[in-house]
Amino acid sequence: MLNPRVLSSLGTSTSSSPLLAEQLAQISRHGLQNSARHNRHASGAVQPHAPCRGFMRTRHTQRGAPAQALPESVASALMAFVSPVCFDKACQQAADQTTVTAFVVPMLLALAAAFYVVRPPPKTLVDEGRVFEDDATGAVFEAPRGVEPLRDKQGELVLRPVSYTPWPVGVGEEGEVVRVRVGPVRDTQPRSFLFRRLLPGPSALVTVTLPRPLGVVLEYDEAGRRAVVVDTIEGTAADRARKRAALSSDQAVAALPGDILRAVTCTNFVYPTQALFGARPPERHIVLYGADNQTWAKVCGALKKGDVKDGEVTMVLERPQR
Repeated sequence: MLNPRVLSSLGTSTSSSPLLAEQLAQISRHGLQNSARHNRHASGAVQPHAPCRGFMRTRHTQRGAPAQALPESVASALMAFVSPVCFDKACQQAADQTTVTAFVVPMLLALAAAFYVVRPPPKTLVDEGRVFEDDATGAVFEAPRGVEPLRDKQGELVLRPVSYTPWPVGVGEEGEVVRVRVGPVRDTQPRSFLFRRLLPGPSALVTVTLPRPLGVVLEYDEAGRRAVVVDTIEGTAADRARKRAALSSDQAVAALPGDILRAVTCTNFVYPTQALFGARPPERHIVLYGADNQTWAKVCGALKKGDVKDGEVTMVLERPQR
């Protein structure tokens, strides 16, 4: 029903102006329809949106009326940009606990992981002689039961390069031992690596050492999953070595077409034990990358690792006997 105070504020009555009375009646009906529609929405019923008829009503806030509260979603979004401020002791204690937890828990997890890495091996494995250490790198390995690690004449472990990781080999494994200099960039030492022949026919393992850039053109054999030398780039160190090899009987100093890339030295970061605790930064080491059964992308990535200042590159090639 229309508020009588509205009629009195107009300064006239409905009986004196039929047109005004009709307009007031339309306003009253429109207000009642909006009130009913609001009640239906509040009860959860979904009503289709119908076009408004009659006078358009402008929404406004009366002076002195209380402001409507913001929706909960809007209030939450605004509070996300406001730093929480505590005004009582309980709130401050909760905030301090959250801060301590955020810093202490990750630190404890990192320390636990570091101690797990450097933990001593089980005593039973040590007593059985199944745990052994590489004196040059400090890495500790566990041998299967009944397997003895192979050592060279210097008493060091003989390794097999698998990607960037050198793995010890057992006594009696077939293959040929090749000596390659690895270790810290400024202090490389020769180490023994074992390679098993891949070619079915007669072949020989050769080591070729060249400065960067190499100038060797490689192609990837999808069937054999290996990189093969196909050419050398004119004017590079590899091309000059190939020409010298053609004039002499010593062809082991150059990479020749048809050679299979078995391994190549590259520069990689090695993390000593102290680096786990942040006491020392990681070290740049020359490592031997094993290219057997590696994807072409990984082989190319290993060939790109290193700078001219890191020194020469050594390639281990398997050459078919011609």
